[in-house]
Amino acid sequence: MAIGMFKLSYRQRQQLSTIFITLNIVQVLLGFGMTSSSIYILVAVAPVLHTEEAEIDFAFTVTGIYGTHVIFHWIIGIKMCRKSLKQAHKKSTSDLLLLWYCAGTNTVIILLIISHFARRNGKHIIKSMKNSITTGITNYLRDASWKETIDRLQYNNECCGISSHENWHEMDWISRYQVDVNSETVKQYKSGEDGLKLPVTPWSCCKIDFPMQCLHDPLQQSQYAHVWVDEPTIVKDSINSKGCLDDLKKPITAVIGLFIFFSSMVLILHIIIFLISRILYTSARNAVLLNDIEGISPGWIFGRGDCGYSRGKTLGEIMGVTVVEEETTKKTDKRDLRRMLPKRFRRKKKEDEESIADETTGDMTTTKHEEPSAFDPQFHSSKRDISEVTKSMEGEFHTTTEK
Repeated sequence: MAIGMFKLSYRQRQQLSTIFITLNIVQVLLGFGMTSSSIYILVAVAPVLHTEEAEIDFAFTVTGIYGTHVIFHWIIGIKMCRKSLKQAHKKSTSDLLLLWYCAGTNTVIILLIISHFARRNGKHIIKSMKNSITTGITNYLRDASWKETIDRLQYNNECCGISSHENWHEMDWISRYQVDVNSETVKQYKSGEDGLKLPVTPWSCCKIDFPMQCLHDPLQQSQYAHVWVDEPTIVKDSINSKGCLDDLKKPITAVIGLFIFFSSMVLILHIIIFLISRILYTSARNAVLLNDIEGISPGWIFGRGDCGYSRGKTLGEIMGVTVVEEETTKKTDKRDLRRMLPKRFRRKKKEDEESIADETTGDMTTTKHEEPSAFDPQFHSSKRDISEVTKSMEGEFHTTTEK
């Protein structure tokens, strides 16, 4: 019994092949989306980070590579559509389709595994980025490379700190060797007794479009010290209040979410393409077997003739064709079937016909020019009969003459 059987005309098979090609193009576009989003993270986000660059490079290089696998696999699928429709009578088409199905299923399974670990890996990367920014703030005045990294991050993204600019006020990033701890100004703004927690932020936290002077360091801007007391809102308005972690994790979480979405779509479309390609291929193959390539023929997902399965109704029973009708169809459509054969088979068939014709002509020529042999007993018997008839005729002639 055939599973998922549909009777398709030649025009319906062509329409089904158009849908087949369209879905393959959609798969190629999904692969481009995976690869391009991964490249964006590698180029735009990873270089900003100091310690997590190698980790992010590895994770998104893997996603980008499998995006290219999706692209190349379903580009080949466009070629397989043509073979399914035009070359269904070849055994190589069935073998190539099976290989293509297996390769596509393998790609989809690996994409699902990567998607599962990508979500967990994304959480780990965000946690690592938070630790990285914390380390950068702590070593801002101790390590020139960290200072350059934090300043570039805050200035380019117009952000400050981890979650807000107050992270700079809550961390001991200024040592007692860099300020006069006995100064009245330091004592005035010092908030912690164990360390030097001062309301100081780097210049990279300042807003670019603020109309007045940025108020980020009361120790160096002592002439504006009263503003920190009288107008704290002006101080806050001159500094970027949003944190940098949100700006960094947004593209990473977005790309991971897109990758999971693309992988889900690839899975769904892979199943649909598999079903469509099976129906298209079997319908085109059965049309050849029915000797009516432009007529109606059944197509199915799985049925008689697939993987050695020989049960269920035959094509004749499905289409309601009798034996006499089948023989008539074979005679009338023999020319169409010959035209569908590959050139090498046509040439071989023509050579076989010519050799058979030569042998037949040779036999007829030999028979025509063959003379009886002297050793043939039939030859001697016929010769003896002729001599006896001759003698009897001579005897009758002499008798008539004497009379």
